[in-house]
Amino acid sequence: MTNLPQPRTAAQIAALVGGQLVGDAEHVVESVSEIADAGTKDVASFHNMKYAAAAAAAPAGVLLVPPQAKDAPGAAKTKIVVEDPQAAFAVVLGVIAAARRGKTAHTVSLKASVHALAKLGTNVHIGDFSIIEKGVVIGDGTVVLAQCFIGENAKIGKGCRLYPQVVVRDGCEIGDRVTIHPGTVVGADGFGFTTDRRTGRHVKIPQIGNVVIGDDCEIGANVTIDRATLGSTVVEPGVQIDNLVQVAHNVRIGRDSVVVSQVGIAGSTVIGRNVILAGQAGLAGHLTVGDGAIVAAQTGVMSDVPPKTTLFGSPGRPHREAFKLQALYGRLPEMNERLKKIEKKLGCTSEPDAAA
Repeated sequence: MTNLPQPRTAAQIAALVGGQLVGDAEHVVESVSEIADAGTKDVASFHNMKYAAAAAAAPAGVLLVPPQAKDAPGAAKTKIVVEDPQAAFAVVLGVIAAARRGKTAHTVSLKASVHALAKLGTNVHIGDFSIIEKGVVIGDGTVVLAQCFIGENAKIGKGCRLYPQVVVRDGCEIGDRVTIHPGTVVGADGFGFTTDRRTGRHVKIPQIGNVVIGDDCEIGANVTIDRATLGSTVVEPGVQIDNLVQVAHNVRIGRDSVVVSQVGIAGSTVIGRNVILAGQAGLAGHLTVGDGAIVAAQTGVMSDVPPKTTLFGSPGRPHREAFKLQALYGRLPEMNERLKKIEKKLGCTSEPDAAA
């Protein structure tokens, strides 16, 4: 249970989320909660039919429900019907998050180092021990918290928030309303080198491009997005990147795609729009992943992926084929025994067992 900044009536919650109220409009709620723990003073959300029984039993003060649950019996004092309860609940949580964040003082810390030729917009905050180099441009209302480094000629848009220890290297560009969480590095050198065939020595290929991140992206903690060899590594607007993701040089991630934790994307791969790369997926370089494709968790992608394809396994295969193969793998010992019995009856000589 987490308290709202101030108590609100059910009618006020309905207005906030744009939903249809069913029940007592004047009922007052003070906090938010998971369905299992919800009480009469809580707002809770029901968006997954897996939890239908729990939702029916929960005595929530306000329960956000989909249209199909409008008339379902339940213990909730009041229902608010919305098309997407999860999105509506996110709006309510946003009220709490904004209150927790509070109003950051729009000041430049005396402990920060801001180059005389950097340009800061209005209401910009620079935290303690942050370094803003020559030629940096930071848009209005952006917050750069403690111990960040913004390299020479980098550009950061309006309304961004950079949490502590974010690094934005020289020449990189961040759009408007971008959030970057602690420890992320934007614009480290791409992993580029050539190998002398005679000596075996590796020689670095200079990485002289940059990174461009579009508007309304959110980038998690300890993400690395490498600068391009030439041109730009691009994260298009609306992309959501989880923690611990590696994006290599010259990659392009299409608008509104989702990249989940521990994904690795090798150089020059192009990801389409609205793609989902699930946790620990690995993509080889110079590939194309079509719009709307889904790459399941721990899938290894070694070739181009058509649009709206779902891949699973390593190497990645269409998910139905991969699931069939997984089912067969579990039956291999039994099938091997049956095969040996058939060979024995036929008098055939089988290959020696690998385990022998």
